[in-house]
Amino acid sequence: MKLTLAAALILACSLRLHAQPTGAAPDGLAAARALYDAGRYADAAAALSALAAASPRDAAIQYDLGDALFKAGRLGPAIVGFERAFELDPRDSDVRENLSFALSRAGEELVPPGTPPVLFRLFTELSERELAGLHWAAAWATLLLAAAALALPRRRESLRAWTGGGAALWAFFGLWWMGLRAVLPPGRGVVIAAKAELRHGPGEGFDVAFTVPEGRRVRVLGSSGAWLDVGLLKEGARGWIEASAIERL
Repeated sequence: MKLTLAAALILACSLRLHAQPTGAAPDGLAAARALYDAGRYADAAAALSALAAASPRDAAIQYDLGDALFKAGRLGPAIVGFERAFELDPRDSDVRENLSFALSRAGEELVPPGTPPVLFRLFTELSERELAGLHWAAAWATLLLAAAALALPRRRESLRAWTGGGAALWAFFGLWWMGLRAVLPPGRGVVIAAKAELRHGPGEGFDVAFTVPEGRRVRVLGSSGAWLDVGLLKEGARGWIEASAIERL
């Protein structure tokens, strides 16, 4: 029961509403939304960008920023905003649908190639931060219960089942966390330039292997000077792109 209550508290703390972002100044957000409603999308995006910098873990602001950037015609930065909102609040249907639509404009899909949609939905039902919290909460609960069983021989039998249950939850959330990192690997970035040339090496002297359209997602594997060694999530190709053409998530 204690573990279930802890999990419920962690999940409850992760919920949020678009209308009530947690970290932004209400006046600044109201002003940004007024600019958006007036059709001044670039100005709204600039205002929301400042709010997002001040409150980087506010999913509502990241979502609004992505929306304003998309309306302003900046597909790559818009996908960055939607991706960050998705990482923070993957259960929000608006975030998921808008990210999926924006990625389709970039010639990509939200679900990685080769991943069953049902499995992707399952693994992304909780954010990485939530899974990490549940994983370590179960780990500490298991260790404390094991310590109590050693310290209290008379209670050892009754504590054994609790310790086993805690260990099972520890493994369960750990495997779930690993699954999430498999479908949404760390080190991801988005091409924010109108086009980016994927080269065979870190420099303009190397041949161009592929021209990457704006909005495509990549995984950053390394760097050399002003160049990044990346893998394209859709095509599976690998090469070097100028760092200025990519924004890391």
